[in-house]
Amino acid sequence: MSDFMMSQLQGLLGKVSDDLDKMGRNTNAHLDNVLGAIDDLAANVFATQAVLAVLLKKNPVDPAEAKAWIAAQTGDDATPKTNAIVDMITSRQ
Repeated sequence: MSDFMMSQLQGLLGKVSDDLDKMGRNTNAHLDNVLGAIDDLAANVFATQAVLAVLLKKNPVDPAEAKAWIAAQTGDDATPKTNAIVDMITSRQ
């Protein structure tokens, strides 16, 4: 391989290395944004559960009615996670 071709190859490999480094930095920045959004969402859900728990002490709700509402909205009553959360929130009454 000629010196010119080696120089070209070395230049291209340098460019690929730089591009990979930029991609890594961008990925880290995006990951930080996503993790921040997840943290905000978790805080919002937790605060909402706290408010609901306080409200439910004063205004009890039948868990079966809440589960029926969920089933009507989703067209499916096989929502074990959602039903478990209903049980958790309503058990604080």
